[in-house]
Amino acid sequence: MKAALLCFAMYAVVTLIQLQLSINQKSKELKEIENQIDAVKQENDELRESLELGTSDAYIASIARDNGYAVSGERVMIDTSSK
Repeated sequence: MKAALLCFAMYAVVTLIQLQLSINQKSKELKEIENQIDAVKQENDELRESLELGTSDAYIASIARDNGYAVSGERVMIDTSSK
């Protein structure tokens, strides 16, 4: 009787340790996935903001000027003193 009780107690302890290790591993995986979700949410917010800015005429004109374009009749001045 004592041997059976001792075996059961050892089995219970081993099982509890295995379960605790499994819980710790799953917790780490959960944290990693939550970090990935946060990164994707931040990227989505940045893309959404970029999309909203990209539809405004002022933003489009700013990008065009940065790439050397000008409105018809506009004079482009290039500062060569800093070169």
